Amino acid sequence: MMKPFMEIEDWDRIGLSVAESAKRLQRIAYIDRQLMRIQAGHMIARPEYEIKGALGRMVWEDASHYDQFRNRCKQMRMSTVAFDKCPDPFLERTMIKLLDSGNTLTLLTAMFEVIKPAQIEAIQDYLSLAQPIADYPTIHMLRHQLMDRENQVQWGLEAIRAISEQTNEEERTQAENWKACMKDYLLAAGGVNGLGERKELDPTLEVASTSFELPESSTRDSRFKKTVAKFTDVTFEDSDAGRFKRMMFTRFNEMTPAEAVACVHFASEGKPWLFYYDTARHLWDEIRHSWFGEAALRIHGFNIYESANWTGWYDMTQNLFSIEEAYTHLTIAIEKSAMKYPPGKREEWEFCRDVVKDSLMTTFQDFDWADEVVHAGFGQKWVIDHQYNGDSTQAQQAADLT
Repeated sequence: MMKPFMEIEDWDRIGLSVAESAKRLQRIAYIDRQLMRIQAGHMIARPEYEIKGALGRMVWEDASHYDQFRNRCKQMRMSTVAFDKCPDPFLERTMIKLLDSGNTLTLLTAMFEVIKPAQIEAIQDYLSLAQPIADYPTIHMLRHQLMDRENQVQWGLEAIRAISEQTNEEERTQAENWKACMKDYLLAAGGVNGLGERKELDPTLEVASTSFELPESSTRDSRFKKTVAKFTDVTFEDSDAGRFKRMMFTRFNEMTPAEAVACVHFASEGKPWLFYYDTARHLWDEIRHSWFGEAALRIHGFNIYESANWTGWYDMTQNLFSIEEAYTHLTIAIEKSAMKYPPGKREEWEFCRDVVKDSLMTTFQDFDWADEVVHAGFGQKWVIDHQYNGDSTQAQQAADLT
């Protein structure tokens, strides 16, 4: 005879109440939302190229986790208005301290040895207590989230080892002190779930920090040369081969639009939640597009460090545009116009498929085209509809001015 309940174990467990479940989930989610913003800011500030890309991916992953929690808690009778509020000022204080991490090693150590593992522990604790039939939707969600979260921590610990090998003993000690300080802050908040014994901050563990600010210009590590003007030291022949080379370099240089979207995401205040969710996705897409170009260039034997890396998009966003102008420029002036055919995104895909016949770049351009359709939709939603009340003519005039 088969076991009942599709072999769900502990089916007679009393479990947590709806209110207690939502309260616990809200605290885990609050950390996700703060991590989303912190990672967007530090994606710009950290010079190590691989760190930028990884932080950008985690912006989107943590935004997705928050959105899942938000929808689930709404089903559990917690309004989205209540859910979006900070559940604990001590937890807020902890995340502000994390934002102020002064360098890459301290940031990674705090994130991947303190905060994210504590979230995983809180999720595992939740799974051990939840009523497995009554709360199965949450259990299913959390089990799938754990794959993302454990993958993040595994990557983070490897990154810490790699960065530590390039630092001196003083910097490693500084990171350990920061780790102890961050642990103390989290304990003072009662841990992720808020149920731990709350103690006053230990003054002997406190580490002084400076309030985080976005850099005035893009950061790159020592392997790269930077250029504000595009393609200052790389040439392209007037041929199909030259156009293909330009296309690969254009994709590769999309790290600076990614930094610009990260700036929009980080610096925008008072927007609806879905704005931050969409810009998290937009940021990650631009990083993926940059990786499209990097992968193609590597396969075709190019040294990606030989030519100066374009940083002008972020520098322009930070120094010439308002946040609204920057997003208008990207989504309306550039991405919406890329929907025209020809040339546009479709023609770029056809060129890779039919002219140069490069299979990998054809796939990349196919997905680049699909992503740009999504981004044009973001422009419609957040610039035309939200900012200009549906007046596409006014929005286009604003885009033309940029």
